[in-house]
Amino acid sequence: MAFLLSKYTTLRIMYRMKHLYRLTHYGYTLLSSSTILFWALLTLFIIVNALDAHSTFLVMRPAHYKRERNPVARWVFRKLGLPRGIIIFKTVLLAILIPAMGFYAGNDLFTINIVLIVCDLVFILVVKHNYRVYQRVRQYR
Repeated sequence: MAFLLSKYTTLRIMYRMKHLYRLTHYGYTLLSSSTILFWALLTLFIIVNALDAHSTFLVMRPAHYKRERNPVARWVFRKLGLPRGIIIFKTVLLAILIPAMGFYAGNDLFTINIVLIVCDLVFILVVKHNYRVYQRVRQYR
């Protein structure tokens, strides 16, 4: 009886692993061959960057540069002023990253899709944090 139970358990585990392989293989296929996913993630990346620019402006206005955590961005904002610095910084950043991602997507779509997923998630967290900081700052004004 114990032998049958372990054989049954083994078969169940093998079935689940086969099913899991299908899911992971489908996920790999989706990430590695889907240009539609790449363009959707890139569009989301641009939208989240625009929201990051807006939330950064709200948190830092009129001239609270110390609230910016990125030292390069803080330096640009001090040199160019707040609205112009944010627009120029984001424009240059996206002008460098988008062609690089497009070029890299032609060579290795799987990796660039994973990078875009991670970047989108990180920027979503940053935007969420910025809007929370803005809510706290607004209470004290």
